[in-house]
Amino acid sequence: MSAADGWIDLQVNGRVGVDFMRSTLTADDVRRVVDAMRAGGTTGFLATICSTTDANVEHSLRVIAEARRRDALCRETILGVHLEGPFLSAEDGFSGSHPHELLRDPDIAAFERWQDVAGGLVRLVTIAGERKGAEAFVRRAAEMKVVVSLGHTAMWEMKDLDRMARAGARALTHLGNGLPNGLPRHHNLMWTGLAHPTLVKMFIADGFHLPREVLKAYVRAAPLDKLVVVSDCVYPGGLPPGTYRGEDGECVLEPSGFLRCPRSNSLYGSSCLMADCVRVLNSPEVGLSMSDCVRLCRDNPLELLAERADAVRSSADAS
Repeated sequence: MSAADGWIDLQVNGRVGVDFMRSTLTADDVRRVVDAMRAGGTTGFLATICSTTDANVEHSLRVIAEARRRDALCRETILGVHLEGPFLSAEDGFSGSHPHELLRDPDIAAFERWQDVAGGLVRLVTIAGERKGAEAFVRRAAEMKVVVSLGHTAMWEMKDLDRMARAGARALTHLGNGLPNGLPRHHNLMWTGLAHPTLVKMFIADGFHLPREVLKAYVRAAPLDKLVVVSDCVYPGGLPPGTYRGEDGECVLEPSGFLRCPRSNSLYGSSCLMADCVRVLNSPEVGLSMSDCVRLCRDNPLELLAERADAVRSSADAS
């Protein structure tokens, strides 16, 4: 079964106790996540590394690349890497559960080094557009054929989104999340992001990150070809309810499946898979048809990555 035969998830931080950014990650750990994702119907995903130390980033990239080199199923399933951090806003609310002390301005030299360590596997990077050097970073990443997405950002004005889009930004990361609770009613990224004509709106449809009535508004307000669903699943997913401690701190998985970060009083990723998101979208409360679910949860994610798909496949075949 190829990646295109199942759901495609552009934001997978881990699963079944494995965190892609932990310092002890092994290739066998990566395979465990691959097996768990495929068992749940996700046949292609981006392994996502959130804000952590440079040493952890480089270790994770090496291990993920090694897993793809030595294991055909890993190579087929892991379509690349999504770096969600550390080039994000450090303002409360915008930073979400990302540790403030690790967040910094975009660094082209560091990113080029990481891409080299990964053997070109980084296919998506999330940055805050207002940080110093962001526009130059977007231009360079676009030259490298990496999809740049704006997220965990205080940038919201349409003129600024337009400027970043002209520089090469192509998407918005988990639109509606990574934002403070006390936003102005009208002047915020949810509205301008939803209205932007070219930026693809990635969003988490697990039923926890966004209420179902908001999901319904999203799929009615934006063109369907500009919407991409992600799960944002993290390492406690697939485990029993309880309190878990990773290298970035403690999180609590409730019996309902809701995951929270006590340290920042924020959501801590999702315990759900794309199949769960599809059930939410296809529910009477949201009302998206199954054929449109396929567009948002398989076709559109592949389309967003299409610019580099052949290059990554050729690299994998040559390994």
